[in-house]
Amino acid sequence: MSAIPEGIEYHLPIDLSLVMSWLAVSIIVLISWLGTRRLAKVPAGLQNLLEWVLGIITDFADDLVGPTAPRYYPLFAMLFFFILVSNLMGLVPGLVSSTSRLSTTAGLALIVFVATHYFGIRERGLWNYIKRWFGPVPTWLKPFMFFIEIMGELARPLSLAFRLFGNILAKEILLGVLALLVVIFLPSGNVIQEALSVVPIILRPLIILLGLLVSVIQAFVFMILAMVYIGGAVQAHSGH
Repeated sequence: MSAIPEGIEYHLPIDLSLVMSWLAVSIIVLISWLGTRRLAKVPAGLQNLLEWVLGIITDFADDLVGPTAPRYYPLFAMLFFFILVSNLMGLVPGLVSSTSRLSTTAGLALIVFVATHYFGIRERGLWNYIKRWFGPVPTWLKPFMFFIEIMGELARPLSLAFRLFGNILAKEILLGVLALLVVIFLPSGNVIQEALSVVPIILRPLIILLGLLVSVIQAFVFMILAMVYIGGAVQAHSGH
């Protein structure tokens, strides 16, 4: 028996950030397919670009995570490409960045948080992993050290989520304000206001270039921090 009374329509809400996230995933799948459908020993074009970017990612992972880094290449690559494509989508008229929504950035931060502790426990064992939070301090200070370490661990996903969210939201708000100023000033009929409309028109390409730079940097920073956190968790196993 249906729980919805007859005559009442029920519409399942579709979150815009979810739609944009799936669109970003679709774009990544398409680019990956285009770049790998005709693999060559001497890469060119899109294959060359993808291999170059992946080479940068793996080099940083090797430096920050250590010998076990290859196990986590897919995670780091996924984070970078998803965040980068999502960030860049906000520069396209009619689209928005899913990373300008806190729900998306919080989900990404939660993935890093869970992965960090899962991989750390898998490498070292539960008790040895937890024991490191007590630190090399006198016994009477260990509870305080444990509390501080726990607060630090909980602060990491908050920092990751809000940093990415704040920077991308600011980019989209700025682009939106410039577009609104053009709409307001240009058809006003006032010579001065129409002249002022030139300012946001000139500034918009510059802001788009700045948005492009911010999009790349924020994707890179998020990935690097994920590497640092996971590296710190798994390197404890080998005494680093």
